[in-house]
Amino acid sequence: MSNQPMIVRHKLIDRICHWVIVFVGLVTFLTGFAFFFPSFQWLSGIVGTPQLAKVMHPFFGIAMCVLLAVMLLRYYNHNKWNRYDLPWMKAIVWVLLQKEENIPPVGHYNPGQKMLFRSFVVFVLAFIVTGFMMWQPYFAPMFSAEAVNWATLIHSACGILMLIALVVHVWMACWIEGSITGMLYGKVSKAWARKHHPAMLNEHEDN
Repeated sequence: MSNQPMIVRHKLIDRICHWVIVFVGLVTFLTGFAFFFPSFQWLSGIVGTPQLAKVMHPFFGIAMCVLLAVMLLRYYNHNKWNRYDLPWMKAIVWVLLQKEENIPPVGHYNPGQKMLFRSFVVFVLAFIVTGFMMWQPYFAPMFSAEAVNWATLIHSACGILMLIALVVHVWMACWIEGSITGMLYGKVSKAWARKHHPAMLNEHEDN
C-alpha cells in the first residue's frame, strides 16, 4: 500500500480527538455501569474505588461529550445527506451481501455511518441534560425527585443504546478492511477510496 497514491481521510486533530474520546469514553462507560448497576460495581476499580468513580464519572462524561461535540462539528459537512445516499440505501441488500459491483457510489461516509453520526448527536445532548439534572450535590437539588428519577432512567437508557451504537461502529470499522488504518494514520489509498467511497475522490479534488 505504501507505493500506492494516498489521500487524507482523517486529519491529525480528528485522529487525536477520536482516540482521546475512546479513552475517556471507556472510563465513562465503565464507571457509569459501576455506578448504576450494583452487579458491575467491580468496574469502578478502573479509577480506584466506588466513591471515586461517582466523583470522576461526571467529569469524564463532560470531557467525552465536549470532545464528541467538537468531532461532530468538524465532521458535519461530511455527514450531510446528498444525492448518493438514497440509491445506496435502496441497494442495502447488496451492501450486506458485499456485492460491490451492485452498490452505488457514496462519498466520505455512507448513510449507515451518517445515521450513527445523528444518533451520537442525540446521545450527547441527552447525556449533558440528564447528567446535570442528576449531578449531586451541585445541580440535582434544583429539580424535583421525580424529574431526577426520569433523568436517571433516560441517562441509563441512552448509555445502553450508545453502547450498542458503538458496537455497530466498531463492527463497521472492522468489516471494511482499511478503515481502522485510516483512523490510525490518517491516509488511505486511492484504490481503497475508489472501492469503498468512490465519490470521496471527487470531494477530495473539490477541496
